Amino acid sequence: MTARRATQQRLDPLGTLAAWPLAPAVAAIVLCNTVIATVLQSDQVISPLLATLAVLAMAAAAGTLVIATQPAFSPFGTRMHVAMLGFAVLGYLLEQVSRWGNNLLVQDDFGPVGIGLLLLALAPYRPWRQIMGSGLLASAVAVAVTVPQAPSFQINVPVAVFAIVAVTQILAPTAAGAAYSRRIVKSILSWQTDARRAMVARTEEARGQVARAVVEQQVTALKSGVIPFLSELLERGTVTAIDIARAGQLAADVRRSLVAEIDRTWLDSVATRERTALAERGTPGLLVVADPEHRATMFLAEQRAATAALIGALCAAPGFDPHSLVVQIAGSAVLVPGAPSVPAGPTPLGQLAAAAPTQVDTITIQAALDLPPRRVRALLRPYLGVIRVVFQNVRITVRRPSLTIEFDGVRDTSQAPASLEPLATPATPAGVRAHKAPRQVR
Repeated sequence: MTARRATQQRLDPLGTLAAWPLAPAVAAIVLCNTVIATVLQSDQVISPLLATLAVLAMAAAAGTLVIATQPAFSPFGTRMHVAMLGFAVLGYLLEQVSRWGNNLLVQDDFGPVGIGLLLLALAPYRPWRQIMGSGLLASAVAVAVTVPQAPSFQINVPVAVFAIVAVTQILAPTAAGAAYSRRIVKSILSWQTDARRAMVARTEEARGQVARAVVEQQVTALKSGVIPFLSELLERGTVTAIDIARAGQLAADVRRSLVAEIDRTWLDSVATRERTALAERGTPGLLVVADPEHRATMFLAEQRAATAALIGALCAAPGFDPHSLVVQIAGSAVLVPGAPSVPAGPTPLGQLAAAAPTQVDTITIQAALDLPPRRVRALLRPYLGVIRVVFQNVRITVRRPSLTIEFDGVRDTSQAPASLEPLATPATPAGVRAHKAPRQVR
């Protein structure tokens, strides 16, 4: 994600979830100010119908903010941004028309203040350029409706003063929100850059540690079976048919162990960790991972963390059946329109560039939770809020006790894997994965 389009919600979903209560608070302030200003200035209203519609439009803008910022509807998209701004500007215009020619002051109008506060609340959710652009657009509307009303204002000052007062009420909170959005995004991106550099620096060291651990594990396995068998043969000096059969069995066991280690991904490590935690709580279970094509290795770091956290929450939930969890990853390559690929050589005249190949991985998590559907959704709400940010098309089906969660991961197949996993998969010699035995579902 580029810095131009980055937001705090996409870069730091958990931090944005913690700040979510600010959105309802801002919406409540805007709505209360709208109602109070309308009631106190009722003597200036010449069209009660338009004044009522203005209050309803501003309430719709505040409601859009509350709904769109909820974890269940994340991330906050452009359509909701435009809808909220449209309702707010419409409410401001209706307010001005409802008292046109009878408006005594500019600074007590609820429209500019409401628009500014609503744009301020978008700081964690929208790029700073879009926030600032929305403020400038609303300011232009404010100037357009304020200047013609100058003769009816109670205070006798230059017309530019009225325009400045109206615009300041919009631009001041808007600039604050845009500045926060820009600063927090730059800080998060800088931290991520430093973190990636540190991870790259430690990758080789981590791979070496994993390789040594795997070697020690294999040596331990050899000491328990192969080495005693070879020592026995050396002592006897003869080989029987039984020894040949036993040697074949030991070789098959060693090969099976090596293939299992090569097949192991970070998702298998998560399943192993949760099995251990369940066993420690006295409820050993069977957690099934079905990823025959190793699509989990292509997940980004934040996608891995979000998926692991969701699985952990399910395993720790009350009423969870430890033998019911199944995690399955499947997908297919599709062509995304509007994403042209860059050809290696010159493109002949009239030849259209093909769409970039994109891989869609569908992750399905099935479990049994003996809880009411409302409680299940409340339990998973913060985790799904993050899942909706780092994945796409999140689908949830709750039929007590069955729970099914599906979400899609989209990636460009022309790019290399986004991250390494030195702590989950040991270094694999070239060609080993291509000739391994079919993977068995655990």
